[in-house]
Amino acid sequence: MKPLLITVGSRGDVQPYLALARGLLAAGHQPVVAAPRRFQPLAAAHGIDYVPLNDEMLDLQDLARGRGARAAVTAARSVKPMVRRVLDDEAELAHREADVVVYHPKTLGGPYVAEKLGVPAVAGLLLPLYVPTAAFASPILPLRLPRAFNRASWRITAMIEAPYRGLIRTWRAEALGLTSGFRPVADVARRGAVLHAWSPHLLPAPADWPRSARPTGFWSMPAASGWAPPDRLARFLEEGDPPVYAGFGSAVGRDPRALTATVLEALRLAGRRAVLATGWGGLRPGTEPDGVLVVEDVPHDWLLPRVAVAVHHGGIGTVAAALRAGVPQVVRPFIGDQPFWAGRLHRLGVAAAPLTGRLTPAGLAAALDRATGAASAARALAGRLAEEDGIATAITRLEDTLSGRAD
Repeated sequence: MKPLLITVGSRGDVQPYLALARGLLAAGHQPVVAAPRRFQPLAAAHGIDYVPLNDEMLDLQDLARGRGARAAVTAARSVKPMVRRVLDDEAELAHREADVVVYHPKTLGGPYVAEKLGVPAVAGLLLPLYVPTAAFASPILPLRLPRAFNRASWRITAMIEAPYRGLIRTWRAEALGLTSGFRPVADVARRGAVLHAWSPHLLPAPADWPRSARPTGFWSMPAASGWAPPDRLARFLEEGDPPVYAGFGSAVGRDPRALTATVLEALRLAGRRAVLATGWGGLRPGTEPDGVLVVEDVPHDWLLPRVAVAVHHGGIGTVAAALRAGVPQVVRPFIGDQPFWAGRLHRLGVAAAPLTGRLTPAGLAAALDRATGAASAARALAGRLAEEDGIATAITRLEDTLSGRAD
C-alpha cells in the first residue's frame, strides 16, 4: 500500500499517526505522513517520509497560552486565514501518489484530498466522534442528558466544523477543482470507513456499532529506550519513594498559577513527592518546593512506569500512556472528551472519581490517597493492554479496505 496519513494538532494528535506509519513501514508498505512542521524531526528519527504542513496555529496557541480570555479571543480572530493556509498545503498532497487516505478530522480537508485522488478515505479517530450509539452520549457533549437522548446527541459532532464549512466548500472548489457533490466532513466520516484507535479494554464497541467500527487498540510509538533522563531527574527518582506525576498539557483552565498552587498544597497535605510537567503551560510554578521537581517535558512511556500516581487532564494520549504504564490515575478534566475518559477510567477501577467543579487542595489530596488503592487494578489492565497490537489490527483493516474485504 501507499497510504497517505494526514493529521494536524498537538503532539497527541500527531504521534499516533507516526506510530501507524512506523508500523506500515515495518509491514512493507510505503506510508507518507503530512502533519505540522514542528513534528518533522520526530518523524525523521523513525525514518518516516514526512510532508510538513503549516503550523501557525500551534505557534498562536503557544503565544496565547496562559494569557487569559482576552488573548484567546484575539487569537481566534486570526484562525480562519490560518486554516485556509493549512488547507492549501493539504491541497498539494493531491499531486502525490496514494491508494488510501487516513485522516484526522481536524484536518478538515483530508476526505476531499482522497476524493480528488479517487481513493478511499478512512477517518483515523482517537475518540468516538462520528459513529452514533444509544449506549452513551457523544463524548464531546458538554452536558449530561437522559439516556433516551444518547443517539440524538451525536448530531453535535457535525457542529464542530460548522464555522469553517463555507471556507472548506470554497477551498474544495478553488484548490481541488471539486465543484459539486460537497458533503461535510462529519457526513463523509459517518458513511465511510473509520479506524477507532483506542483499546477495547478502555472502551469496547457498543452492540449497535458495525464490526468495522470495533476499536483497533492504541497506536503507540515504541518505548523511548534510547532516551536518557537529565541527571537531576534521575537523581530525584533515586532519592525516595516513587513520586506523583502531575501534568495538564495545554489544558490550562482560567488560571494556571492558581492550579499550580492547588496542586502543590495538595502534595504537601498528602505528604507526597512529585514531578511537575509544565508542558504547554498547564502548570506554571514560580518556585521548586522541597520534594518537587519541575520539568518541561519527559516522554510519558519512560516516566510514568516510575511514578506512583499520574495526575492529569484526561487527554486520550496521556490516558493511554498511563494505562500502558499500569499506574493509577487522578483526572481533573477541563474540556471536550476529557470528562468522558475520566468517568470511564473511574468505572474501570483504575482511577479516583473525576475531580470536577472547584478543585481544592484537600480534594486533590484525598483523590491521591484513593487512587493509590487502584494500583493493582491498573497493573492488571496494563497486562491486558500489552497483549494487544492496535497498529497491526489497523493495518489489516486498511489492507481489507483496499482489497474489498472490509465489513
